[in-house]
Amino acid sequence: MTTCAPNSHITDSSFYSGGYTTPEARQVFCDLRRYQRWLDVEAALAMAMAKLDIIPAAAAENIQRNAQIRTFNLDEIRAGLKLTNHSLMPLLAALRNACDKESGQFIHFGATTQDIQDTAQVLELRDIITMIERDLRGIIGLLIQRTEQYQDLVTIGRTHCQHALPTTMGLKMAGWLDETWRNFERLQAMKKRVLVSQLFGGVGTMDAFGDKALPLLAEFSARLGLEAPNVAWHAARDRFAEYLSVLAVICGSLARIADEIRCLARNETGEMEEPFHMGKIGSSTMPHKRNPELCEQVVVLSKLVKAQAMLGFDGLLCEHERDYRSVRLEWAALTDASLYTCGLLAMMQHILAEMTVHEERVRENVLRAAPLISSEALMFFIGTKIGKENAHALVYKVSMEAVAKNRPVLDILMELPELAANFKREEIEQAILPEKHIGMAKELSSRTVAFVQDKMRELDEASAERSQSCPLCAETGCRTLGC
Repeated sequence: MTTCAPNSHITDSSFYSGGYTTPEARQVFCDLRRYQRWLDVEAALAMAMAKLDIIPAAAAENIQRNAQIRTFNLDEIRAGLKLTNHSLMPLLAALRNACDKESGQFIHFGATTQDIQDTAQVLELRDIITMIERDLRGIIGLLIQRTEQYQDLVTIGRTHCQHALPTTMGLKMAGWLDETWRNFERLQAMKKRVLVSQLFGGVGTMDAFGDKALPLLAEFSARLGLEAPNVAWHAARDRFAEYLSVLAVICGSLARIADEIRCLARNETGEMEEPFHMGKIGSSTMPHKRNPELCEQVVVLSKLVKAQAMLGFDGLLCEHERDYRSVRLEWAALTDASLYTCGLLAMMQHILAEMTVHEERVRENVLRAAPLISSEALMFFIGTKIGKENAHALVYKVSMEAVAKNRPVLDILMELPELAANFKREEIEQAILPEKHIGMAKELSSRTVAFVQDKMRELDEASAERSQSCPLCAETGCRTLGC
């Protein structure tokens, strides 16, 4: 029997992980990187303490120099985990062994385990947020291009899966763009609440740090590029619940776009199609199939992210000053939601960049649907002579008959004496052309594009201005503090 590799989670599958996440995102949650982050936080704590003369500077420097997971014996750490049943202590023991005897006594000085692990987890989320920001910007750019490309393409507006009135493909995509921009704003607003440190000790009093507690919190936070919170949030898990919620909204919005593309790819509609290449197989038994499986997978991933967000809400219930029921939920939920979100964003970029809009089919569908999709315009046009309410009743009756008998609307209309007496067929045909009844579609599309472009420009300018005035940004390139 073939020995199995320890890749049991779908995001770690060497065969199928590409449908669920990206290699870049997987690297963030690698075991060794997680341990290294814990060590980085311990090192930052030691250096911050040394600056405030809480521990000797030489000890802090020794701790920082030796806080390198690549030099540790991982088998010993695994054995220590089994023995102690404690997630951090074996790593701290390895760090203590790597340091000189005196310096090792100042490791983890006054902090509690959750201080270190929560802070390191925030650093993980910072990396993921950076990726999400980058990919959302890419999607916004693609949506701007698509909106401008199709702002004049008249299409059928649909409500309740039925033909409604004329609109434009550009306006449809402007709606996608506007929603995606709002989600980008949500992500920005969330950062100041989520990207914070934790350093408060066993029950949040900071007693072990004495009168230097608050300066230490500020220095520790600045070294990591995080905000300093007002009080401990060991038991207040709303920050991570918000993170998961925002990811669920982002993914749900993009799933709506993907599902629209999927719906418009139906054979009887045929207006859009996700990327296709020769060799892509839709069915093992039906060779003709061109299934919208990328769009379907986006919907799958959005549902998986939503499921993790529900765990985030469960994590809000935490007893007294601390317990680990929420933390252990978050280790799984935050990781999975982040991985799925990054996979979804990469997939959506590919779909939007390479998708096809079958313009001729769109025009054919509009022509076939006219003049029923111009029923509103028809009602108002003939209402000028017979009154709006009378026109509504008449157009309703004629429309239902046209559908039931599969006859052209205008043929039935012109058989009515009250219509034939007041209108010529040609003037009705010209009055209800779909392209004449797209309202402000083009202007709304252009306005949305201009609005988003202006907002992105303002954001970039503000970011550049803040980074120039932030010593931490100048030193490290950090952008966490809104920079």
